[in-house]
Amino acid sequence: ELIPQSDQYFDENKYKEAYEVLLKHPDRDSNVEILWRIARAQYKVAKETDNKTEKVNLTRSGFEFIRQAMELDDTHYAAHKWYAVLLDAKSEQDGMWERVNQVHKVKYHMVRATECNPSDPTSWCMLGCFEFNVADMSWYVAKLMQKILKEPPTGTYEKALECFLRAEKLQPMFYLSNHLWLGKCYKALKDSEKAKHHLNIAATTPVKNYDDKKCQEEALQLLKKL
Repeated sequence: ELIPQSDQYFDENKYKEAYEVLLKHPDRDSNVEILWRIARAQYKVAKETDNKTEKVNLTRSGFEFIRQAMELDDTHYAAHKWYAVLLDAKSEQDGMWERVNQVHKVKYHMVRATECNPSDPTSWCMLGCFEFNVADMSWYVAKLMQKILKEPPTGTYEKALECFLRAEKLQPMFYLSNHLWLGKCYKALKDSEKAKHHLNIAATTPVKNYDDKKCQEEALQLLKKL
């Protein structure tokens, strides 16, 4: 079975192999489970590559696969989750104006992912990141949002914290970056003890992949400021 094989590749951080094995699947274009996995793996390769052309091509390819998945089943949590991620990544490539224009759609799909599967920790973590980034945006971006959108998005550190805590409760240590985000939330809320606790976890846990490495680097920098 190709799906378990792809999942194993993904868990081993072999993202290229994870999507290549599924591209050959005879039911590829009619199976939502295959489509969202291809999109997820292509996003991961795009995120990690330094080759700009490859980054753009894989992001757009991944978006097309997840768009197909969404058309097949708009009640599937993973379709909503990765649609949100890839829409944001694609619109970021198209410039700040386009990214702002898509912000409500991105949040809609993140929320739908949590509604379709409330027990998926990654969906809650992603929604928490959205809430935090809106709460933490610079005055320049806030002004731009007000200029482009009739109703700019809202987000608070408190709501972000709720999302990250819920994710961690569902599956402790599922994603090292969740501790980084918890640390950032507590720092923003002026609770330095709890901030240090979570940032220390992010900074000292052995890394397994690219995301963990980036997370650890940021956690170490933040700890120096506390």
